[in-house]
Amino acid sequence: MTSIVAADDNIPEIAMITSTVVLVALMAIIAFVAVGIYRARHSAAREQHYRQLAERAGDAQTRLVEHAGTTATALDGIREELHATRTELTEVKERLTNLERLLSQIG
Repeated sequence: MTSIVAADDNIPEIAMITSTVVLVALMAIIAFVAVGIYRARHSAAREQHYRQLAERAGDAQTRLVEHAGTTATALDGIREELHATRTELTEVKERLTNLERLLSQIG
């Protein structure tokens, strides 16, 4: 019976310890939930940022392809002009050679 009496004397202490343990457990659960919510929001914001970056990269790639096409067209035009210039230069060299021959025959 002494143990029952001793237990009756310790009931307030046991209640205080139990309420403290429950309070600490509740605070830990709240902290874990708060950390989970923070990580979820941060992850969503980061995912949205990555999507924006991917969209911008896609737009930049599209512009790059368009500019590359324009550049290729311009280079084709320059190549044709260069070919025409070389042909003309060859003709001028032939004429010059013919003129030099003619001058050497005259002179």
